[in-house]
Amino acid sequence: MADEQYISKKAVASSYRPRSYVMSPGLQRARAPFRFRNAITGLILTGFGVGVWAYSISAVKQDDFSDVDEEAKTLMRAGTSGAVAADEVKVPVMDEAKVGATKTPSSMAVEATAAAVVSRPRGVLVPTLERRFPRLLDPSRKTFVWGAPPVDNIGRLSDSV
Repeated sequence: MADEQYISKKAVASSYRPRSYVMSPGLQRARAPFRFRNAITGLILTGFGVGVWAYSISAVKQDDFSDVDEEAKTLMRAGTSGAVAADEVKVPVMDEAKVGATKTPSSMAVEATAAAVVSRPRGVLVPTLERRFPRLLDPSRKTFVWGAPPVDNIGRLSDSV
């Protein structure tokens, strides 16, 4: 009775798989009925992915840039006139500063006009946020981050120390 084994040596030898990366015969038999269905599902998913990719590429591709050109032209016109308007604002302020400096010894008038130009809020959200949440923005620069340096002059890390 001690010599009897539960499984014969032939069965053990036939089930031994020296290459573990190959599917066992039992797993191959279990997957056989689903091969065709899995192949069709894979083809459908691949086709869907390729279709989404092709649609996105064709949607982004643009051969006619006339609308962009018109928009760029209008922005350039607006940007040029905006730059001229900014220069026109700076020149009278400087003239007022020169006149104020020659008339009075104090520089209070010069500081007030310069502060009005510097504290002019920049951006699209600033006027809306100022109306709805007046204490949200930094009062000196009208920025979200209080005490942040201006974007035009970031400075250095050692400047704040």
